[in-house]
Amino acid sequence: MKLLQRYIFSQALSPAVLSLSALALLALLTQSLQTLDLIVENRQSATTFFYITVLALPQLIGIILPFAVFMAAIYALNRMTNDSELVVAKATGVSPWSMGTPIIRLGVYALILHMIINLVLQPLSFRQMRSQILMVKTDIASQMVQAGRFVTPAPDLTVYAREILPEGELRDVLIHDGRDPESKSTHTAKTGRLQRSTNSTSLILYNGSVQTPLSNGGLDVIDFETYQLDLSDVVALDNVLRLKSSDKFLHELLRPDPRDYITPKSRREMAAEGHARLAAPLWNLALVLIALAFILRGQHSKLGNGRKIAVCAVTGFTVRLIGFALASSAESDAALNPVQYLVPILVIIVCASYIITRKRIRFGRKRREKTYRNAQTLAESA
Repeated sequence: MKLLQRYIFSQALSPAVLSLSALALLALLTQSLQTLDLIVENRQSATTFFYITVLALPQLIGIILPFAVFMAAIYALNRMTNDSELVVAKATGVSPWSMGTPIIRLGVYALILHMIINLVLQPLSFRQMRSQILMVKTDIASQMVQAGRFVTPAPDLTVYAREILPEGELRDVLIHDGRDPESKSTHTAKTGRLQRSTNSTSLILYNGSVQTPLSNGGLDVIDFETYQLDLSDVVALDNVLRLKSSDKFLHELLRPDPRDYITPKSRREMAAEGHARLAAPLWNLALVLIALAFILRGQHSKLGNGRKIAVCAVTGFTVRLIGFALASSAESDAALNPVQYLVPILVIIVCASYIITRKRIRFGRKRREKTYRNAQTLAESA
């Protein structure tokens, strides 16, 4: 018995890993398209792009994990049914529940992994991702200067630097500042450095000059050793990390700090997010039990299981979409939060009860048997 259960578990585990990897890669590519715009606009490196994209992976895995396990269970059960392996096991007296135990164990393992992702990995990765995105958006060097190129970070302001050293020092700087039409000026300097404080952003220039055109057509030139050019109105100063509901841990969602100002709408959204994280892992077990109820306990047919698999897949995806809809609706109606748990638990109870009983799901048995007998008669007459 243990050998049979290990075999069934291995037959379900491999497609689960493969389907999870394929779905995660597809979701990662979709997520990367959203990140690409941010990286290109702020002129960041490919490493930053890859890092931010990977940080979104825990949440993506949490979304697709139940579907991956569900599809793996359907595939494994259907393959073993077509190869008559389950038929032979039933003939030797193995109960449907015993044959389904390895698949259920896979669902439980997925449930535990999903819970760890939702409660620990997702908030950790999303906090880091939010912090990294803030650094990208507030990276004044990438917004202001590119080595060897004229950059216009704001209308009537052009900045050029021949070279940018690794420590951030600018070499051979030229700045044309025409933001004030009455006092346009051109700054040149041997070196410079961007400097940012809590309330201001400035460019410190060293060993250069300021050329200001005069009304009589002349040019006023002032040499300097150090000159500070204020850029606070050019670079955004909002460098405060603001966490969304997806970035917070469970206790922060269900028991927010009373010192924080939270609107009733935000409180409902946080509560819905917290309950969704607790309820979502239950779908791993619910969906594999749906697969077992339809395929393991369904009527075996020599004509194939295509219709049965189709109904099983539609049922599984439909009930999971109901779960997503409940999580979304709970953001505006807190009374729906308990229903997020009720639906998957009800599916688990109904499917488990059905697997244990002797009744089977029949999909047009009489019609298929008649078709099979007619085909057999035609074959014999031929």
